Amino acid sequence: MPIAVTYIAAIMLFIGAAPMPYGYYTLLRIVACVVFGIAATIALKRKHQLLPWAYLLLALAFNPIIKVHFSKEVWMLIDIGAGILLLATANAIKDRA
Repeated sequence: MPIAVTYIAAIMLFIGAAPMPYGYYTLLRIVACVVFGIAATIALKRKHQLLPWAYLLLALAFNPIIKVHFSKEVWMLIDIGAGILLLATANAIKDRA
């Protein structure tokens, strides 16, 4: 996955911790679900032990079809934690040249 996509998704997650219009959260769900799904696939192919499961769990939490309902406070923590995870593990899922 291009490293820029990872950084953009992380920034979107950090912004999602702030009060935003509902449409932003819909877009965030789509972007985060796709990014975490791709990241899970890459991490699995590279034989990481825990990362695929963490990414898969986040992809399921952010999926736009069957919405998971948490309070705004819990979503803020999830958004920030997911953004930090993406930044901390960006090298594990970036494209290899």
